[in-house]
Amino acid sequence: RSYRVTPSLPLVIAQARAGALEQAWRLFRGGGYEAATADPAALAVKGRLLKDRALLSRGAERARLFGEAAAAYAAADALGPQPYLLINVATLAFLAGDRPRAVAVAGEVLARLDSGAPLAETPYWLQATRAEALLLRSDVLGAEAALGVAIALDPDGWDDHASTLRQFRLIFEVAGIDPSWLEPHRPPVSLHYAGHLGLAETGSRALRSAIDAVLVEERVGFGYGALAAGSDIVIAEALLARGAALHVHLPAPSEVFVEQSVRPYGSGWEARFAACLTQASSLSVATTMAGAYEPLATALAADLAMGAAVLNARRLESIAAQLLITDGGGGPFGGGVSTARDGTIWAETGRPQHVIRWPRTANVPAAGDLREGRPDRRLAALLHIGFDGLDALDDAGFARALDEVVMPFRSRSAAIEAQPDLSLPLGNGRIVAFASVEAAWRHAMALMRAPEPALPLRIAGHYGVAHWLDGPASISGPAVVRLNDIAAATLPGTVTVSETFAAALFVTAASEVHAELIGEVAGQRLFTLKEQHEADQ
Repeated sequence: RSYRVTPSLPLVIAQARAGALEQAWRLFRGGGYEAATADPAALAVKGRLLKDRALLSRGAERARLFGEAAAAYAAADALGPQPYLLINVATLAFLAGDRPRAVAVAGEVLARLDSGAPLAETPYWLQATRAEALLLRSDVLGAEAALGVAIALDPDGWDDHASTLRQFRLIFEVAGIDPSWLEPHRPPVSLHYAGHLGLAETGSRALRSAIDAVLVEERVGFGYGALAAGSDIVIAEALLARGAALHVHLPAPSEVFVEQSVRPYGSGWEARFAACLTQASSLSVATTMAGAYEPLATALAADLAMGAAVLNARRLESIAAQLLITDGGGGPFGGGVSTARDGTIWAETGRPQHVIRWPRTANVPAAGDLREGRPDRRLAALLHIGFDGLDALDDAGFARALDEVVMPFRSRSAAIEAQPDLSLPLGNGRIVAFASVEAAWRHAMALMRAPEPALPLRIAGHYGVAHWLDGPASISGPAVVRLNDIAAATLPGTVTVSETFAAALFVTAASEVHAELIGEVAGQRLFTLKEQHEADQ
């Protein structure tokens, strides 16, 4: 098996983060790093790989691998002492079941932190390391105090806070410690918001007060939704006023969206839209559609906003909630078609949900009943499936791969319960299309669970609006172009998907999926996906 890149430690770490642990090990060995016993960086990466393998194991094997990981970090620390190396030794020894050693090494960590020697860490990580060492020595009160100091030193360092919380939870599970004291240190809530357009441009002060009360109650720090006239803009203004990060998800480009969902409802809304967009932390546009309103684009943007809120909450070890402004119509979510769809989907997940019933104070057209009129458009979850290295084989090698890799793969694919709605050949691979991201995800995971073939699989995924055509059956459009871009950047042995695929999947299947942000291609953030139990074990 050959690789098109020169093995390096950053690439090894990238493969490990992407969930391709066996590929990471091959690169690690192929680069000669396993024998680099005098290289502290290589030893630290070895410790990381062993820890990842331990988290996928059980029983005695799990303990053994944690012990080997601790030994690798200890060897790295002996060559180039650093607090993060030594605290890993302590925690991994603890997870391996060697509590006396864990306690002793944690004491060494504290002594190093108190030595006054210059340490190559940020103030946050120095205090977080102190908290972890105290926790390993059963000083829960001291750990809580140190963690509070760490967070005060970097109050907006949510990613670093989340990394600490994940490490602490591993310790809690083994030690049987009640994790409830971590709750005040949890990063703020990520909120998905939506609501009806039927608000007059003035007279919504009482509604704003009700919105503010929800934001305070949930301790919201991040907001995800659109910016249509009415409820969307009122909620967005409330988020910005409390200093929350506003992430705007529009179904179409801004100028098109304004024509469809802002300007018809009053000039005041257009000015408020512009003010919110200027202050937003990010803008995501689901499609490049122009012209008449397209409900599919609205549904796609809503899926992405809901999923982005859940993804952010998962990344930060926090929670996601939803806030809806509904009218007085029937049913739990009123008469608004889009709002009712969002509310129904969210309610089925069991996550926190707040519904403020507010009557329509302005006449608006029933946008949910309008269509652009293209029946060939459908929401599609697309997978690009291929084998790394297959295209580079000569005739003899390809014939062997056909017998040993491709034909067995075809048989396994046909036996999977979640079958695609459309399967099309593409060179030496295939594109398959599903009506839902959940079905696409289950198909991809079934393929990845099979014994690794001689040539590693590469699976890319994207979710968007596509044109499904008959005679002959085909699928086309910008979504397919984006899928091909992702496929070109997909690492061997991984399922690599666009942010739109990952976000839509997280709306309903977050408990099954672990997503890792690995980079960006053609303006799209890319995530690798693996089964959640692999990350939690």
